[in-house]
Amino acid sequence: MVVAEFDGFVRIADMKEADMNIDACAGAGAQVHANSAASLEADARAESRTNARDVESLAAAYLECNLQLRDTLGIEHGERLVAHHLGMGEHNLNYWFENPVSRERFVLRINVTKQPFHDNQVRYEFDALKALEFSGRTPKPLYLDDSPQAPCEGAMVISFCEGEQLDFDHLHPGDLNRAASILAGIHSVAVPDDCRLYRPTDPIRKLFEECLGRYKMYSQSGFADLEVARRMERFIRITQRCVDETEFNPAQARIVNTETLASHFLLPIDRASEATRAGYFVDWERPILGDVAEDVAFFVAPTTTFWDSDYLFPAGRFEEFVEAYWHAVDGRFERGDFDRRFAAFLRVATFRALTWCCRAVVQQKSGAKVHITDKAKAKVPIYLSAEFMDRLADEIFFEASR
Repeated sequence: MVVAEFDGFVRIADMKEADMNIDACAGAGAQVHANSAASLEADARAESRTNARDVESLAAAYLECNLQLRDTLGIEHGERLVAHHLGMGEHNLNYWFENPVSRERFVLRINVTKQPFHDNQVRYEFDALKALEFSGRTPKPLYLDDSPQAPCEGAMVISFCEGEQLDFDHLHPGDLNRAASILAGIHSVAVPDDCRLYRPTDPIRKLFEECLGRYKMYSQSGFADLEVARRMERFIRITQRCVDETEFNPAQARIVNTETLASHFLLPIDRASEATRAGYFVDWERPILGDVAEDVAFFVAPTTTFWDSDYLFPAGRFEEFVEAYWHAVDGRFERGDFDRRFAAFLRVATFRALTWCCRAVVQQKSGAKVHITDKAKAKVPIYLSAEFMDRLADEIFFEASR
């Protein structure tokens, strides 16, 4: 997970699960709208097989020569645009640039690999941001290029959102209420009739099945630790029962992010002068029409908070955050049986993180060509340690650790 900082503050960034295969860009080229850029495009395409720096060459060529993008954003053709690296993740690389005249900043997102449930990642994300624009809590989608000539798997430009990353290790008074308000504002947006986001029939079962697939990779890899596997099998049995007992009414579906990491929340830099309702949520690579309980549970799960910090919600604080969230919803949609679904999603969210760590072990030990950050390398063995897994057994899965 990558955080971009400049002027001492965290800005909008693409912070995802920590692995990325840049080879997804092989053979892709910048969309160049002037003949003079042909050689630059060819050079950038040839180099894109190596690493993220080569994609930066694509980004530079793309911004410099794309006249349609300039017209859409109101930037003069002759002005020089500079791509500044902002962050990278499993699916997108981000670069910020500015209009040299107005100094308005934008973010260029270049997609390098798609999510599993659709064929056009940039259009999918663009449509999601369009649907959520009314919330005022998300970046505005400004320009889309999913043509065959677009760099890598496509590109889009979104508004630049200022703010300070939510940091569990350095919480300001009211930060969790601000996060709850951001989620509530997003979830309260009415789903457009023509919304084309993925709508799983049973969101929690679909997510659980994805987790089982990752664990199966681990258990059959030859790299599985017997004690880890023993605990994971117990968690599977408990979580399976919760999933089987949880029902979801499709009529309750809202637009949910599914990856509510603290690093995706941008809060006002000057907390004292900003209203509680200020702030943004960035990174919309994997939204679905699903269950709001998934977003809330993922946010408070210990496997989520501990990934970016040393913070674990104290006993009883789950409930406090949930109530702050529903206070912020303020009757804009019904609570229904949220609490029962939240309890089930909390187990699935925790299990999801553990299976991600299991997959990371396989990738590392098998020599797979993926990038795993230093933070991930440090956290994975902790997550799969007996001490941490036994704590999860006691606090999340409600089973004695012995």
